[in-house]
Amino acid sequence: MNKVRIIISFFLFLFFFPHLLLSKGQEKDSIVVVINNIRVIGNKITKNHIIFRELPFHAGDTISRRVLSNKLLSAKQNLLNTSLFNFVMVDTVPLHENMLNIFITVNERWYTWPVPIFEFQERNFNDWWERRDLSRANYGFTLNQYNFRGRKEELGLYAQAGYTVKYGISYDVPYLSRKQTSGMGFSFSYARNHEIPYMTIDNKQQFFKDPNVFIRKELVGRLKYYYRRNIQNSHYFEVKFVSAQIDDTVRAITIDYFPNNTGALQYFALDYSFTRDFRNSKQYPLKGYLLDFEVIKLGIGVLNKEKVDITNFFLTAKGYVQVANRIYCSSGFKTKISSTVNHPYYVQKGLGWRDYIRGYEYYVIDGGRYALAKAGLKYEIIKPHIKNVPLPLNKFNTFHYALYFGLYGDMGYVEDRLYAGANPLANSLLAGYGVGVDYVTYYDIVLRLECSMNKMNELGFFIHFNAGI
Repeated sequence: MNKVRIIISFFLFLFFFPHLLLSKGQEKDSIVVVINNIRVIGNKITKNHIIFRELPFHAGDTISRRVLSNKLLSAKQNLLNTSLFNFVMVDTVPLHENMLNIFITVNERWYTWPVPIFEFQERNFNDWWERRDLSRANYGFTLNQYNFRGRKEELGLYAQAGYTVKYGISYDVPYLSRKQTSGMGFSFSYARNHEIPYMTIDNKQQFFKDPNVFIRKELVGRLKYYYRRNIQNSHYFEVKFVSAQIDDTVRAITIDYFPNNTGALQYFALDYSFTRDFRNSKQYPLKGYLLDFEVIKLGIGVLNKEKVDITNFFLTAKGYVQVANRIYCSSGFKTKISSTVNHPYYVQKGLGWRDYIRGYEYYVIDGGRYALAKAGLKYEIIKPHIKNVPLPLNKFNTFHYALYFGLYGDMGYVEDRLYAGANPLANSLLAGYGVGVDYVTYYDIVLRLECSMNKMNELGFFIHFNAGI
């Protein structure tokens, strides 16, 4: 536990120190104005009430000029964070000294994406690049309709073959009530595999393959409920049903893929999370903070075949601050605490999946409990620019881009009381650091090129497609 305290102390220092340096008193502004009217321009598909839902002000509000300036910026950031628009402009037009109108101009994205699927099965691009095995690719077709009916609804259909044969459908309605505070959604998928990982040795996944038999079959259904009373705070509830089967050949080479070495597993799971999000951008934040708490209960005792009973708790905190002109500091912390150390391999995930230490992209550190801290310092090489290109579609002929150079350092610790003897990275303090370049552009595209070093003095070049923290 002393190593976990080191990670927590590392994060707390990096989270609070920049804010203490920048804390300054602000002068009060007693000059107030009245918002007479709010007009939206450019929304050919998106309904007005979807846009008004993201605004921190309303027509008729009386507000100080300084507070209004901050709220205008928040309105722009909130609308961009919906992922419905490429560009947003929020302008004021004074009517007289103490009254004004607000004009919001949006450039809508392309919402219908019938695109072919070609992706690799690996945990990340770098893991696939180490093998360069095209047989581990998935291919097929997906149809996504974003902003369905202009109400921010999402409808998705997909069918794929290759490494994982999978079919699915999903539908999300974010706003059901008149106050636009609650929504629902569902998804259903069925997948089959000829090859699966069945254990981890030397922090590397071991795979078993039978080209003539689907050795794993999975059926997953989800029912979701959202509650978002205001812009920054949101609640998420999910009920999930999982039915999975493995072939007897898998049972012969492992004893803990499913509980009690059974050939099938069925269970219900409950998921609840609360998120408080004050980041200026969800895709590539530079200012603000995020707090998230999540609890997942695997197995709720309603099925006779439920052989899993695990409760996982997750806590995430991230902070972002501008410390000087073109210089930004960020830090993040995440921990997972589980009710038991006896996790079947099918549901066990530590670091190396969605959460990872930079410099360890090739490794999997399994375990039911972990702590992870990240820190970064960025220099803005190219400020966000807008570029016009000669294309006939106005949803693509204007794009923005920015470029950042960064330094970073990560620390992590995974507790594994079952198989640490075969996986030396477990139960030890891990650290990675390096330098990188981030390219950020429209449609939420982020390309990170990083050169990292881990505690084994292994130097590697890695590619990622999301923000590092």
